[in-house]
Amino acid sequence: MTIKGLVFDKDGTLFHYGATWTIWCDNVLEDLSAGDPVKKKELADAVGFDLRDNSFLPGSLIVNASAGEINAVWAGLLPDFSPQDVDAVAVKHLGSLPSVPVCDLKALFSGLRAQGIKLGLVTNDYEEGAYMQLQQEGIAELFDFVAGFDSGHGVKPAAGPLLAFGAATGLSMEQVAMVGDSTHDLGAGRAASVALTIGVLTGPAGSDDIAHLADVVLPDISGIAAVLG
Repeated sequence: MTIKGLVFDKDGTLFHYGATWTIWCDNVLEDLSAGDPVKKKELADAVGFDLRDNSFLPGSLIVNASAGEINAVWAGLLPDFSPQDVDAVAVKHLGSLPSVPVCDLKALFSGLRAQGIKLGLVTNDYEEGAYMQLQQEGIAELFDFVAGFDSGHGVKPAAGPLLAFGAATGLSMEQVAMVGDSTHDLGAGRAASVALTIGVLTGPAGSDDIAHLADVVLPDISGIAAVLG
């Protein structure tokens, strides 16, 4: 098996999940609820966010669903908000996200590029937010393809975003590996029939949660080079 392209998830894969998204989620909930603690809890419960522990519950929509799906759920609980209104609040708070990389991302991706490997990033987050975080790390230019839920290729766990990576880079799925921390990431890899699915444990999921969809499970993406040989 010769891997010529790697597609990565973003949150929980490149960046530690909780350190990034718990802050964003609390800020958005506070804004949407206008400080009403009862409404804030209702909104939090609807997407699987535990306000007491400031953590995401198993099966949380924040972890698994696309931003568009999350916006629709919140808008359904807010009579004065459309999904577009919720989206505006969510985007406003993207700037509050701290990026906590799981390893030296510039060294890792520079090394992979030096091997001639094409790099893609596919997230169910906003494309704009993805570029913002990559630029903060100084690695945006190393990626051949970046897609969010709003990029027009569909959302994980569907195959569309990975197939779009293949079309953009000229690679077949038999030459591509998908790397991610969730069942949505690895399920997308399976749906696209990639050559290899690589799970990592830097997100909310444990090994038991993703092992059935992963050919390999790693502590984090720093071990990618060893897997590729």
